[in-house]
Amino acid sequence: MYERLTCHAAIFGSDIWRKDGECVGTSTGRYAFRRPEVNAVMRKIADQNRNARDGSCGKNSKAVTVGALVTLTSKDAGGRAVDQLEGIAAAQAKANEDKANCSHPVRVRVGQMGASEQAATSVARLLADDGVVGVVGMGLSFQQSADAAQVLAARHIPMVAPVITAEGFDKNGSADDGPDFRGCNPGATYKNGVGQGFFYRVAYRNAVQINRLAEYFNPNKNRVNFIMTPVTMDDPYTCTALPLLHRRFGNVQEVRFDPTDPTTVRQSAQRICSSPGAVNVLYAARARDLPTFLTRTADLSANGQCQFSSITVMSTSDAARMRSQETDTDVEQQRNAALNAAMFRNGKVRLVYTPLADPDLLARSSSPAFTALKQEFADLGFAAGHLDSGWAVNGYDAMLTVATALNSLSAGQKVTPTEVNTAIGGFSKGGQSVAGAGGNITFDNNGNRDDSVPPVVRLCPAKTPGQAPLTVQLLSGHEKCP
Repeated sequence: MYERLTCHAAIFGSDIWRKDGECVGTSTGRYAFRRPEVNAVMRKIADQNRNARDGSCGKNSKAVTVGALVTLTSKDAGGRAVDQLEGIAAAQAKANEDKANCSHPVRVRVGQMGASEQAATSVARLLADDGVVGVVGMGLSFQQSADAAQVLAARHIPMVAPVITAEGFDKNGSADDGPDFRGCNPGATYKNGVGQGFFYRVAYRNAVQINRLAEYFNPNKNRVNFIMTPVTMDDPYTCTALPLLHRRFGNVQEVRFDPTDPTTVRQSAQRICSSPGAVNVLYAARARDLPTFLTRTADLSANGQCQFSSITVMSTSDAARMRSQETDTDVEQQRNAALNAAMFRNGKVRLVYTPLADPDLLARSSSPAFTALKQEFADLGFAAGHLDSGWAVNGYDAMLTVATALNSLSAGQKVTPTEVNTAIGGFSKGGQSVAGAGGNITFDNNGNRDDSVPPVVRLCPAKTPGQAPLTVQLLSGHEKCP
């Protein structure tokens, strides 16, 4: 009772508790885990859950519950946690509004697992006990996500992950990519695979992203000077990407820094500043530290302490965080400082990355599915800028994948998780696909997305102060920012 009172949750039941200073558990929308930034989207989910009743999609339609397993408090998610949850809510609205195709109205139960390893499996177990027929979200590329996946797989509950990209997070441990897990935590289990055939992901895995970067920046013609990487390698996102980067770009010199000590970031920037000419850097760390690195480099350059003529920073999908408003005021200040630095605005520094989904490119393609997502965002009152990071797009597509599977099953009958899993497995090349906002979606036999490859984009400075930065697609002849 004390723990529930601490989370202001005593009246909401025993599925909410306090763990390591965070409020975790499950909620159908009335309770937002004391996170003010998600109050609005949780209210929308609560409204939509009330309206998702048996018969609300048609005379024989039977409502089902889908879990959304997220971490609202991880510093590695930042403000994008809000984006993802809004995308999931938008897909719920879209599925339930489509009366012609809706045979099973969707309710959403949000599972907040926080940043604690212990809470992830407990919250996953709660979702399973609540009778969910599928789960989306699944957290980040962390061991606790793999642990939660094993809990759900043991109950034969299918999962669709929007943002997990690390090697190992699929049925066979990403064996087709030839991953090297020796630099990762020795106790990690994801190297053996996760989900037992019930785990899918709409995010492009690290190997696919790195191959695309190598296509743009051909290592046989262009020299990569440095790889920026953290001193600790217990993060699967980093420890599985680093060997792949060396494999594609050669034995590049590593510049290590400690994310917990900002002075080491400055020291790393100083080391890179000592290189003359056009410098190319692979950034293999979490993007929460990317603004600090860019601003430190900009400060040194402004003081005449840098010898390079230009610097190109290349990264995988986490770099799209530079487009997402942060909930932490200090991190947001660093992000704005990096985007408004003179060397970024005049093109002396270029940021190139492989997004999970890029709203600028999707808007230019006039994608009907992306247009539908934008309309749902407007109808629900969500900020259009929350689409920029790509997390909302992938959250939408993950939920849409489950909803499409549900609506392929007969109305009026009880839905089992195994039936949903079989339907999702049918979204494959040569078979059916999901018309997602980020493109048509199919999966290979290991649960990896295989319908397309990510673009390579350059983040361009805003034309006027206060505007959001935009992207241009590389590998298409468009090298210059507008």
